[in-house]
Amino acid sequence: MPRVSVIIPTYNSARFIAATLDSVLAQTDQDFEIIVVDDGSTDNTRAVLQPYLDRITYIYQQNSERSAARNNALRRAGGEYVAFLDSDDLWAPDKLKRQIAVLEANPQVSLVFSQARYIDENGQPISFCGQAIDGEPGEAVKIADYSIPLLSGNVVAGGGSAAVVRRWMLDEVGQFDLDLVQSEDWDMWVRLAQLGPFAYIPEPLTSYRVYGWKKLLTRQMDEENIQQHLQIVDKNLTGWRGDAQEKQRLRAGAERTATVLAALAAYQLGDTAAGQKYLRRAIQADAELAKHAGLLWLVVDRAKMIETDTGSYDEALAFIRRMLEGLPEELARVRPSFRRAAGWLYISGAFQEYERGNLPAVRSLLRRGLVAAPGALRNRGVLSMLRKSMLARSQPREVQG
Repeated sequence: MPRVSVIIPTYNSARFIAATLDSVLAQTDQDFEIIVVDDGSTDNTRAVLQPYLDRITYIYQQNSERSAARNNALRRAGGEYVAFLDSDDLWAPDKLKRQIAVLEANPQVSLVFSQARYIDENGQPISFCGQAIDGEPGEAVKIADYSIPLLSGNVVAGGGSAAVVRRWMLDEVGQFDLDLVQSEDWDMWVRLAQLGPFAYIPEPLTSYRVYGWKKLLTRQMDEENIQQHLQIVDKNLTGWRGDAQEKQRLRAGAERTATVLAALAAYQLGDTAAGQKYLRRAIQADAELAKHAGLLWLVVDRAKMIETDTGSYDEALAFIRRMLEGLPEELARVRPSFRRAAGWLYISGAFQEYERGNLPAVRSLLRRGLVAAPGALRNRGVLSMLRKSMLARSQPREVQG
């Protein structure tokens, strides 16, 4: 019996699946089986898989979505552990070895996941949604109870491709939900979190392929996506035995998360009417968003993501203007000024450059930011950064003799 069952659902991923399989076959720990479930592909996936048929179990099914594909694979899986991998993602060579070691050393842990590196269609590392790595940084393996954080959203990095779980625990919580056409992995993680803590390895052992903002934004503002998000939370809050106010807070937090993302996506795509609709719903869930500071940070944070990904302050500023000018009328009195929001965008960029040690860029961005938002001088972090960057400028340069 193999120690690990690697489950790969695929649909029209002929372009990527060979590289995905090669990354599994290159693992330093070779005690695994690979089960590929072809969910009714209409491209040449079957032909691409032909050279691998002696190393994999290949299952073809009529198109039934990923939950059905994963459940189909689980019925054939014989491993003590199960690792999930999307058919366009990649693994580092020691991923399985590292993660299985964590599970064997910590029998209370139900799932182990790692950081994930974003890559583009050509396999090149990129920044996505304002960051180049998916997952919080750290130095040591972190073991924690994720049962509450998961009710706000999927905190497991790298989609489904970063996780390894115990098979008996999967059997305990049941199959992937066939009613979910997306976020089915998040739903499974919520259920697994009830059985034990998760372990997090703060290193990018997975490469998670992304295809740019538009696909993500279109999905985030889709009403069906929002309803599925809330369906997962409602289902997993059924039978809640804790404090009733905490349950209400968690449900409101889920509504806020889904509708804020939908509103920002709509504004970024230029759909002002949808942006207004979803922003109103977000404010019903969290009244703090209707305050001046709440709106300011909402728009500045997204603008900073845009600038980080595109390298263009012009694009970020265009988003700020579009969103502020398109806010609902009832928010007109608390609407942040474009000038102040732009100022904080430059200041947030200064903080980013300060972490990189790029002090000339810090000074340039601070000048632009403080001219537009002079009130930022009341912020201790801004003052400290300004002082240190200016002191560094005044230091005499060492003369080379």
